[in-house]
Amino acid sequence: MKFDFRVPHNTMSVLVREVCQAIVDEYKEEIISCPISPEEGRAVAEMFARRWNVPHGCGALDGKHVACRKPANGGSLYHNYKGFFSIVLMGLVDADYKFLWIDVGGHGHMSDAQIFNDSELNECLVDGTICPPADHLPNDDRDMPYFFLADDAFAMRTNMMKPYSMRKMTKEHRIYNYRISRGRHVVENAFG
Repeated sequence: MKFDFRVPHNTMSVLVREVCQAIVDEYKEEIISCPISPEEGRAVAEMFARRWNVPHGCGALDGKHVACRKPANGGSLYHNYKGFFSIVLMGLVDADYKFLWIDVGGHGHMSDAQIFNDSELNECLVDGTICPPADHLPNDDRDMPYFFLADDAFAMRTNMMKPYSMRKMTKEHRIYNYRISRGRHVVENAFG
């Protein structure tokens, strides 16, 4: 760009940073808007129930390794289990493939669960500011908590649902896995 506009590289680096920050400031509420109240979480869950037949799903969560060059003095911090250097992008996506929350910059050697456990999203999930309080499912009178859909990289929690392992599955387990996987594919597609 410095050759296109005949501007020195040090000036260009300042301009690019300022322009990127201005874009983020202008569009962050429009593009990435994390639910900050139980009511907003309930609206996301209603969309998951309507579109993907997953009641009480407040979003699909996953991490994506973004390849990078080995940072200077980084050692093996950025070397991941797949055999290359990466930075992890963690994202929470709604039923319409829109990002609700992102965390960029996790070291490649960290698992998705480690990055999530250290995140502000986990704090909000634990203190109950994102997901609504437990409510009954359709056609049932028992309370069921609202939850995030995740893959095997995450631990099972009250507010985190992941598929059953493939061993000794009953018909009900296979139906459950189908529904969870169907709802969770939105985060995979959003990264794609």
